[in-house]
Amino acid sequence: MGTIDIAKILKDRRGGEKYHAIIDRAANNGYHDHKFDKIPGHPEYGDCNCPKVQLVQDLSKFPELEDIRQDVMKGKFDEPADEQDKEEMRGWLIVDGAGDAFFEQLGLKAPTEAERMLKKPINN
Repeated sequence: MGTIDIAKILKDRRGGEKYHAIIDRAANNGYHDHKFDKIPGHPEYGDCNCPKVQLVQDLSKFPELEDIRQDVMKGKFDEPADEQDKEEMRGWLIVDGAGDAFFEQLGLKAPTEAERMLKKPINN
């Protein structure tokens, strides 16, 4: 889970039962910045490319949750990448042919030439 548990916050709100779909998705990491597309039993979570945008859209259905919606947009519920997430991002950058500066900006180890050759896209 992220640093702040949005599912718990929504459960604790008056009338929280009407937010059950958002609570369930949040409790299952369906809005997690890095893990949303890997939730067993919930392939639909992977249908969106940006889970926090989806969360903002879902929250917008409830005007009384505008404060939480604003906090989401300010990054209050963003999750840091764990080591597995960082390695996955690193792999994507290698396949995309990103320069070393991209890796440095994200705090990731730049790949060796051998790593770049191993992950070179098939169509190149």
